Amino acid sequence: MNKASINIFSDNKTTGEVIGNTSYGYVEKEIYGNQSSNETVVIITGVHPRESGFHNATAAAVKDKSKNLSKKYILYRIHVTKNALNFDTGRMNGQLLANKFVVPDVIKIKPQIAVDIHEDLGESVGYRYNRFIYPISKDNETHNYLTSITKNMSFLEIYSPGGSSPSYVTKPIARKGIPAIVYETYKKDSYEKKYSDACQFIDILDKL
Repeated sequence: MNKASINIFSDNKTTGEVIGNTSYGYVEKEIYGNQSSNETVVIITGVHPRESGFHNATAAAVKDKSKNLSKKYILYRIHVTKNALNFDTGRMNGQLLANKFVVPDVIKIKPQIAVDIHEDLGESVGYRYNRFIYPISKDNETHNYLTSITKNMSFLEIYSPGGSSPSYVTKPIARKGIPAIVYETYKKDSYEKKYSDACQFIDILDKL
């Protein structure tokens, strides 16, 4: 496995790693927030490369809030470098990268919660809602987290539409007893709204 330096944005520390790469992409692992916390939140971005708007907004929100966060945040950034804009191939390449490199690492970490970030086209692709939380794990802990999130972000629905990524990413994580959810937002929202929503979401995660 090839490794390279990436940034860890917390207290100006600057060490990190690329945790895996293949002919079709690579995965970066970045650490933010309170390094001494025994509570860890995992955020996964890039599984579906055509949904990069919310991926980038969420990553920016975590970075910008890093110095004021009480928990440790591990951000996985999946970069599909081959056929990224091809709908089927790009999605599958991202899912395979997540399954091969992110899932085993998350299972070792055993975080408080793991969140996979996505965006969608809502009703035009058959979804009932544009913005929602898709609960993958079904335990009481996950239910309590969902209650806190939707109480504070009333525009989010709880909705389980299926989809291709959970089988590769969040379901294997949930099977190990780790609370896992998918956060979907509306692809046509402005970057400013996506960033604002991501900031609010991070604030709520920090209080779970």
